[in-house]
Amino acid sequence: MSEGILMPEGSKRQAGQTGIEADNEYALQEDGSYTCKTCGSVIMAAKVAHPVWDGPFPMSGSGKCIYEEVPYCPKCEKRPECSGSLVTPKGGFHNP
Repeated sequence: MSEGILMPEGSKRQAGQTGIEADNEYALQEDGSYTCKTCGSVIMAAKVAHPVWDGPFPMSGSGKCIYEEVPYCPKCEKRPECSGSLVTPKGGFHNP
């Protein structure tokens, strides 16, 4: 794929590859950054918030979130959604 061509959003692959999947899609550079093996773009990161359901009632919580940075190629992958999956701490109402 050429540097200047943008892929239509609908044909982009899912972002957030980790572990072996990331090794197949991203190349580590000497400066510590990563580039996309498909198009050569610098890999970006999007902050994803995972709401913590730690309250005493169904679907309740303290308002806390756990944040993580999810890698993606801006040309080949869809930008990750900012809302992640729920976190239910062990021993709480939702995860006894």
